[in-house]
This record gives sequence, structure tokens and C-alpha cells, in this order.
Amino acid sequence: MITKRIPLYEQLEIETKASCNRVCEGCIRNSHPDRDAVKPWFNNDAQMETSTFQRLLREAWDMGFRGTVCLQHYNEPLQDPRIGEFGALVKETGFPYLFTCTNADFMDESRAAELDGIFDELLIALYMSEPTKGRREAWLRTLFKKTKLTFTGGVYIATHFSPIFPVDWLAKRHARNPCSEPLRRLIINHRGDMLMCCDDMTGNFNLGNVHEYSLEQLWYGERHQDMVLALQKRDGRAVHPHCLSCPRP
Repeated sequence: MITKRIPLYEQLEIETKASCNRVCEGCIRNSHPDRDAVKPWFNNDAQMETSTFQRLLREAWDMGFRGTVCLQHYNEPLQDPRIGEFGALVKETGFPYLFTCTNADFMDESRAAELDGIFDELLIALYMSEPTKGRREAWLRTLFKKTKLTFTGGVYIATHFSPIFPVDWLAKRHARNPCSEPLRRLIINHRGDMLMCCDDMTGNFNLGNVHEYSLEQLWYGERHQDMVLALQKRDGRAVHPHCLSCPRP
């Protein structure tokens, strides 16, 4: 029997494929010290099965979820040739808002035509210098008539192990702060692991896998709910070493 002590998530985030073509030093996939742990994210063939993706959408809908869907986590979504098909499945299921985050390196006229109008928004980070960056942005804007394009500037944020931020100092500074991030999103990586938050790439919290449990069982799992509730309080980051070492506010 499931006891619901936390509200339903606001966003469903699914990583459909592991790979990314960029090696940004500010990204946790590249700065993570345990290279064996992140090795699957450097396998171009590692991806979620289409049947699993379809099942997750059905389970989320059956839970009563009607929020935003994001098709990306620590990967480059346009490296998945199925991303347009997956986006169409999201909209056909009935979810009202769909977006993804991309570096747009793989965007061309054909891919844009496939995605335009299926995705409600593309968050685009262009990792290049001016004037190339400005020309690229202008060209991308000509490709989309229905999908909103938001250019994020390619700004890095502090994550675990980042060599470009004083992460140890930041972690100590924020160690006593409450954290509500895990309450906002249900994140599933390409292996089917449920993740706690944006800084949880490899499944540090052992929250379970969609190949063993339903989304409802994962979200309302006792371990997950206990951690989420603890993190709402001051000093709640002591619930797990990965939270205590988090550089985010």
C-alpha cells in the first residue's frame, strides 16, 4: 500500500539516450572523478528502449500528472534520432508542455522541420564565441515558426566536482540550507534509474529503477519520501553525503 506524504511532481524529465558530443569542463559527466560510474554516458549505443519510454508516459498519465515534460538530462537529445518521435508521443498522450535542452550542434533544416510545433520550447546553449554565436542564433531562429526558442547563453552553473567553481567552499556555505529541488521533478535516466535531482547523474541515492517499479512506486517510495521531506528542513542535507557536498544554494 502506497502512503502519499509528498505532492505529485511538477515536471517529468526523461533522458532517452546517454551520449553528448560536447566535453564541457563545467559538466558533471566530464568532471566526475569516478570514470567507471559515468562510463555508460560515453557509450553512443546506450539508450532507453522505446517501449520503456511509452510505458513511462502511460504511468505518469495514470498517476494524474499533467505537467511539463522535458526530454533531456545529462545528454544531448538531438543525438537520439527518435527524439521527434518521442516528442510526438508526449503530445499525443496529452501532456500540455514539452521542451528539451540542446546545444543545437546537430540541428539542420530537416531536424528543425521535424521538431517545429512538436516541442513547445527548445532551450539552446550555444557554446561558441562571437560573431559565430550570433550568426548561429540568427540562423536557428529562421528554422522555427511554432516552437519557442530560448537561448540560455551557454552559462555554466556550479555542480559537484566542477573545476571552474569553488565547489567545496560553496558546499560548506550552503550545507545548512533546505533544498526543494527533488520535490519539483521526477527524473529518469537512460538506464531507468530514478534520480533525486539535477546533480544526481549516476543514481547516488539508490531510489530504484523503472524496470523493477512503477513511477508511482518510485515517487512515493518510502526512501524517496523520507529524503525529500528531510531536505525541506534546515540541516536536512545531512540526510545524504551527496547532498552535503552539493554546491547549489
